Amino acid sequence: MGDLVTRQELCVRFGFSLRTITRDLQAMRSNEYFKKYIEKFGHRTVRINLAGYEEYLRFKEKEYKKAL
Repeated sequence: MGDLVTRQELCVRFGFSLRTITRDLQAMRSNEYFKKYIEKFGHRTVRINLAGYEEYLRFKEKEYKKAL
């Protein structure tokens, strides 16, 4: 299914703050399509599919442009 990364690795890779990544993950969990890209292995162990997060960012950009 792709590379699984942590929130901190997403921060480094994309240059976003941890708070921004956390908000994005909350939005992904509430969306039926994107919640499949978040893997929860334990109480605090969460991994995010890198390709799925990139797809979410493209979706978010498209929705933003639509709203303009």
